[in-house]
Amino acid sequence: MKNFRRGGKTRLFLLFVITRYKNLMSHMNLIASIALIGSVMAVGNFLSMRSEPIFRVVLDPGHGGISLPNIELHGDRFDSISKKYLSPFAEGASHKGLWEHELVYEIAVKTKHLLDCCAPNGDFAKFRQILLRYSNVEPKRIFIESYLSRGPSKNREEILKREDPNAEFRLYDYPNKNGNILPGRISRINSIKPHLVVSLHITKEYSTAYRGLSPVIVAPHSLLDQGLSYLQGKIAHKEFFTLSPYREWFAESAKKPLFHWFLSDVASYFTGYPLTDDGKIDIKSFKGYRYNMVTWAYRDPTGWENLARNHPEDSQYSSSIDRFIPNGKFWEREKSVYEFYRRDNGEEGFGGDNMYASSEIIRFILFSLHLHGQDHPHQKLTKPYISTWSVPLLVNAIAAFVELGSVANARHRYLFIHKQEEIAEGIAVGIYSLLAGIRLNKSSFRYLPKGKRLEFEKYTSPDGSCYFDKAVK
Repeated sequence: MKNFRRGGKTRLFLLFVITRYKNLMSHMNLIASIALIGSVMAVGNFLSMRSEPIFRVVLDPGHGGISLPNIELHGDRFDSISKKYLSPFAEGASHKGLWEHELVYEIAVKTKHLLDCCAPNGDFAKFRQILLRYSNVEPKRIFIESYLSRGPSKNREEILKREDPNAEFRLYDYPNKNGNILPGRISRINSIKPHLVVSLHITKEYSTAYRGLSPVIVAPHSLLDQGLSYLQGKIAHKEFFTLSPYREWFAESAKKPLFHWFLSDVASYFTGYPLTDDGKIDIKSFKGYRYNMVTWAYRDPTGWENLARNHPEDSQYSSSIDRFIPNGKFWEREKSVYEFYRRDNGEEGFGGDNMYASSEIIRFILFSLHLHGQDHPHQKLTKPYISTWSVPLLVNAIAAFVELGSVANARHRYLFIHKQEEIAEGIAVGIYSLLAGIRLNKSSFRYLPKGKRLEFEKYTSPDGSCYFDKAVK
């Protein structure tokens, strides 16, 4: 497909430069690195294109950075209306000296090392030997360019010495000391125009309902829109939620029913304001217009803040749920068929390609552990966390978001510490299968992967353009 061929030699040239200057780039600041990559790709545009498909995959290890007390300096979710951070920085889960951000980064690096075998100049013969553990069918040669969304975060002392300790790790765009807005992690992911984003997280929560590995998905716009209609009094019943496969919504606490948390997330998704405990708009807890906190094609036009700061009624900035109107490119995107593909129906019956990709990678992790003799009752595919999570919402790529388990679970801690290579192998083979497909050997393993490739062709517009490329202008 022409959408996957574009820029093949460009990226081959880019990979050469990154390899040649690896040590140098490790000491460069984030912005300088991005500028160098952009320059190399600009030069590479003069090179002719290769004919083989090239898939772009971003490995997104969660969190990093440090939760510091001064939110005005060290927070996340920068609001360009108030010129303030709206959320404390979240450095992730920890338990008994183990940190989520360290573990998932180590696993992501090991995964990238395996995926690099599939790069245009990679040692595919090495990766082929791994694939043959899963299938006797000769594997198809595909090309994968893999990226990490952030750098290491283990050396807290070094990070604390930085001018802005959390700069590299923020999800959303943020200002530097001169007030210039710099790209956060989501914007950097979108700039790569990936086909697949794989976010890796670990939770601290430990409940029987989630005693395993869990997909993390964003509900489809159609359900959220029905929630808006309910809040606006246009729908009186709750069956659209209670009878849907998305009814097990993520709850911040057990003090309120799941439907309350759903409606609160609906209100925040549309207006930027969550609900109070009594179901009213919480005007004191503005969460911001997240789609305007990243640099991408669906951001409102320059100067949108001048209109939004007064929250006029009958607009997309209304603080009144009754007078909210979803105007703008982002809301057009949300109603598109491509977002339906990503977030609804699909191979798993709901959750779209995001749910399938997340579940399939989990199945490959479990199967990898099984093939390496590591089975345990707490290694299983469990129900998804469903909400309006930032990364899978604000990228155009298919988003495989995976909770790898809990640091409070002794078995999971053992895997995180001692079986990182097996987990990384499962992720890498799962990614390959999502891109190329695998006919797996027969097995009675309970969580045997499906081996079905994603149907990328449906993300091609009638004009031949690719939805993944449209995330950035």
